[in-house]
Amino acid sequence: MDHPEDESNSPNELTIEEPMNRLSRAASTTLTYLHLDADKMLAYLLSNAIMACHAASVMIMSFIAKEPKYSCVPKDASSNTSAFALNRCTVVDAANRTESCLHSADFHIHYPPDIVHATLGAEFNLICDDEHWASHATSIFMLGGMIIAPILTQLSDRYGRRYTFLIPLWVAVISNIVCSIAPDYTTFLVFRLIAGVGTVGFSTIGWVLCLESVSVEFRSLIPFVGTISWVLGYELVGFLRMAISSWRWLYFTISVPGLLTVSYYWLMPESLHWMVIHNKTKGISKYLKNSSRLNKKELALDQCRSSEDCEEAQLTRGPNEAAKRTLFDILKFPALLVHLLFQCFIMSVMNAVYWGLSLFSSDLSEDEMSGYLLSGFVELPAGMLAVFLLTIFGRRTVSAAALLAQASSMAAAVLYPGRNWTSMVLQLLAKVFNSICWAAQPLLLAELSPTSVRNIFYGIVGFVGEIGSIGAPYLDILKRLDERAPALVLALLSAIAGVAVLFAPETKGKILPADLNDFDAGPVWNYFFPKKAHEDIRNGEAGHSQK
Repeated sequence: MDHPEDESNSPNELTIEEPMNRLSRAASTTLTYLHLDADKMLAYLLSNAIMACHAASVMIMSFIAKEPKYSCVPKDASSNTSAFALNRCTVVDAANRTESCLHSADFHIHYPPDIVHATLGAEFNLICDDEHWASHATSIFMLGGMIIAPILTQLSDRYGRRYTFLIPLWVAVISNIVCSIAPDYTTFLVFRLIAGVGTVGFSTIGWVLCLESVSVEFRSLIPFVGTISWVLGYELVGFLRMAISSWRWLYFTISVPGLLTVSYYWLMPESLHWMVIHNKTKGISKYLKNSSRLNKKELALDQCRSSEDCEEAQLTRGPNEAAKRTLFDILKFPALLVHLLFQCFIMSVMNAVYWGLSLFSSDLSEDEMSGYLLSGFVELPAGMLAVFLLTIFGRRTVSAAALLAQASSMAAAVLYPGRNWTSMVLQLLAKVFNSICWAAQPLLLAELSPTSVRNIFYGIVGFVGEIGSIGAPYLDILKRLDERAPALVLALLSAIAGVAVLFAPETKGKILPADLNDFDAGPVWNYFFPKKAHEDIRNGEAGHSQK
C-alpha cells in the first residue's frame, strides 16, 4: 500500500506554489518510487516493458510494406515477339492490346535478387493495381484494436485487469509469430488483424493497470519507463533491418521474444483499485502482507479502510453499485459524455499525427534509415522532457501546449515541401511535441475518468481514437492533390485538439475519482452549467439505487 502520508493532498488543499517550491517538489517526486510496494512496482515495470513489442510489431511495416523496386521484362530474352512493355506494369501485345505484366504470356515482373524476399510487395506481388494492399496490413492491425478496445475494457471492469491484460498479450505474441510464416497474403492479413486485437488490447489495459499501480505523486513519472521501452522496440526494428533483409526473418526475430511473457502469469499482480472496488478481500490481504514486508511497516486492512488519505479507501466508501457501472451510466451524465466526445477527437488526432510521422519516417531522408532512426530517437528526450514538465505543470497545460506546438511545427513544414533538412527538422520537432502529448494526455484521460467506469471510458476513447491510426497509412493519398496537403490537414486538426484539451479539468495531485459523483466536469462546464452537473449526479444515483 502506498504510504498514506505520501497522498495527503486532497483537491481542496491544492494551492499555487512558487516556482522554486515546484522545482523542489519535482526533485523529491523522482524519489517516490522508493516507497512503492513490491506488487505495484512490479505491475508498473511489467506493463511498461512490453511496450517494446507493441512498437516493433507496428513499426516493422515501415520497411516490409514499402513498394519494392521492379520492372517488366520478357520471359524469354531471345524471343522475337512484337509485344513490348509500355511501363513496368503494362504490356502491349502483338494485337496492340494492353494487358497487365502480371498476367502476360510473354512478360513477367522482375525483382532485383536482393529484394525478392525483402518486402510483402515483392513476395506476394502487391504491385501495380494491387499496391494498396500492402498498406492494408497496417490499417487492419489498427482496425483489430479498434474492434476489441471497448469490449475488452468492459470485461476488465467486470473480471479484473490481470487476465484481460495477459490473454490479449499472448494472443498478440502467437499471432505475430504466425504472420512471419504465413503461406499467403490472406493468411497474413487475418493474423495481422488478430495481432492488432491482442496488441491494442494489452496496451490499453496495461496503461490503466499501470496508472492504478502507482501513487498520486508518482503518476507524473509513469511515461518514463514506457517511453524507453517503446523507443527500444522502435529503434530495434531499424537496426535489425540493417542485418536482416528477409521480411519473414525480421518479423520472426521481433516476435519470438514475446514468448518470454509466459512468465507474466506468475509475475503480474491484479490491480489493487479493482480488488478494492470489488471487495476482493483475499487479494487485498495478500497485497497488504507483501507491502508491509517490503516497507517494514505493518498496515492492516482495517487501517486502510479508516484512513481518510488512502486513495484506495475512498473507493470503499462509494456505493456498491459502483462495481456494476456500464456504458449506459456514462450516457446518463451529459458532462461526462461531452468530455468523452472531446477525448475521442483528441485521441484520433494524436494517433493520426504519430503514425503519419512514424510510418513514413523512412521517407524523410534520401537514405531510409537516417529519417527512421532519428524519428524514433527523438521520442526519448521528448519522454524525459515530458516527465520534467509533468512534475512542474498540470496535465492539461502540458497537453494543450504540446498539441498547439505540434500544430505550429506541422504548419511550418508546409512551407518546405519535399525531402530537405528543414522539412525533416520541422517534422521531427512535431514528433517531439507529439511524444510529449502522448505522455501527458493519456494520463489526463485516465485521471479524469471515475474508477468505476475508467476502463469503459478509456476503451471507447481508444476505439474511436483508432480512426486516426487506421487513416494514417493513407495520408499519402492526399499528396495527389498537393504535396503539402497531409501536413496542412494534420496542423489544422492539431490546433483544434489543443483547444479542446482546455475544456478538461486539471487532475494533477488529485485522488482518482472513485465513482460518477466524484467526477470533475472541468472549468468550462462548471462555469456554464454549475447546477446541471450536480443534478445529473443526484438523478443518476437515485435511478441507480432503484434498480
